[in-house]
Amino acid sequence: MLDLTEEVQIVVRRVWIAFIALLVTIIIGTAGLVITEHLTISRAIYLTVQTVTTVGFGDIQAQTEAGHIFLIFLMLSGAGAMLYFAGQLMAFLIEGQLAGVYWRRKMNKKIEELEDHVIVCGAGRVGRQVVYRLRKEGAQCVVIEQKEELANELIAEGFLVINSDATHDETLNKAAINKAKGLISALPEDSLNVFVTLTAKGLNPNINVVARMDQPESEKKLLRAGADKVISPATLSGWRMAMSILKPISIEYLETVIHDHNIEMEMVELKIDEGSCLVGRTLLTSGIKQQTGAIVLAILRENQVISNPNAGDEIYQGDLLIVLGLRDQLHRLEELAADFSNCKS
Repeated sequence: MLDLTEEVQIVVRRVWIAFIALLVTIIIGTAGLVITEHLTISRAIYLTVQTVTTVGFGDIQAQTEAGHIFLIFLMLSGAGAMLYFAGQLMAFLIEGQLAGVYWRRKMNKKIEELEDHVIVCGAGRVGRQVVYRLRKEGAQCVVIEQKEELANELIAEGFLVINSDATHDETLNKAAINKAKGLISALPEDSLNVFVTLTAKGLNPNINVVARMDQPESEKKLLRAGADKVISPATLSGWRMAMSILKPISIEYLETVIHDHNIEMEMVELKIDEGSCLVGRTLLTSGIKQQTGAIVLAILRENQVISNPNAGDEIYQGDLLIVLGLRDQLHRLEELAADFSNCKS
């Protein structure tokens, strides 16, 4: 079954073919009348167009037998070419409009069905890298972009996109903000990111908001607006460039781990829920390292952060473990934390 955009392209090709056929008919008709009726080119074109369009003013008439015979064939072929062109043009206009309506409805329906997705506001240089990373991680996302050109580019790449202003309540509601787990505001102006943060928190107080900032003084404003995390692309880029000079080997290793497609190393947050077999055990007796091979980098416990925990640190209910490991190691850890039968005393 053809994609709707492909169907529209087929209609466009048909319009061009019909136009060329009509143009060829007019050229042949003009040449024929010049030869048979000895008319000037302008008068021959005039009479040809009259005949093809079936207007027939009658102010120019054929004077020869050959001219009459030629006009009969021109009427039959020209009228057909004209009707075919008009029909294809109407099909293009109607199907093109229907295609746009169809795609918008289809995309809106997909967005309405989403849950626990991420809304990305702004698809510029920063926002585009965000959506690419989210896709790589398998996260569902909705992009809100006001510039039609950028929005169409992402739509062509298969993203769910709303071409509108992210500062409007209606736009965020269309993005199903009430069911979203997070929002990333990557707009180019700090004031817009502040406004989006305020709007998002007003519509969904529980949503996790990460906001972009360019000016250092904007950080406090964004935090007061409700942003859970404020990121400065300039600061991160500066740090990375400096470390690439000062500690090139370490940075190269980190980049290899993070960006190398052949290495499935990931960092995850593992919440220790009630009833988990890891509750009450130390890192040594939990079997995390022995059974999965994953490494616990830190433990977040309420407002306390235990960095580089030792083997004797105990795991409590509600702890958030920051874990580094290969993808299959992390899968084994999730199974270990959730299945009591996998815990060994």
